[in-house]
Amino acid sequence: MHVSMDRITPNHGCVFVNNLNVDAQKSSLFSRIIRRLFGEKRIVQLGNDVHTQCSAELGLRHVTKYRFNKRSVYVKHVFIEHIGGIVKPKLTSSDINFFRALDKVSMRCYVLVYVKNAYTHNYDHAVLLDDFEAIQGIKSAEAARRLVDLSQASQVIRNILL
Repeated sequence: MHVSMDRITPNHGCVFVNNLNVDAQKSSLFSRIIRRLFGEKRIVQLGNDVHTQCSAELGLRHVTKYRFNKRSVYVKHVFIEHIGGIVKPKLTSSDINFFRALDKVSMRCYVLVYVKNAYTHNYDHAVLLDDFEAIQGIKSAEAARRLVDLSQASQVIRNILL
């Protein structure tokens, strides 16, 4: 099965997972090198009942609004290479201002931090942080305890919406 690399397209009701089955004979050497170095991202559906909206038109990069019935939650997608001494995703001032604006209306923005696996070279695990934890950062021991695979991360997002 050949799957080409996808850009972040949050308007499809999805979170990102990595493709482990790539047919090497149907892809170019360059694309295989890029996949080896940076990992390959593939889209998995959260479900047809979860609606999504990209927040790029608001000037926010990689922020997705997930909606189920009347509940909604914002999730920012961030990719890191490994868990160091402290897990603190890179946030811009517009991200922090967005977090503050949501706090004023009693809403939350979670940050889904994808961690690259050293063996597979794919982003196949993630840590979900709330907005305060993303700004302050969390210790690596706490991040390792909360590290889950991407199917569990999508289930956590669904549970937040219920």
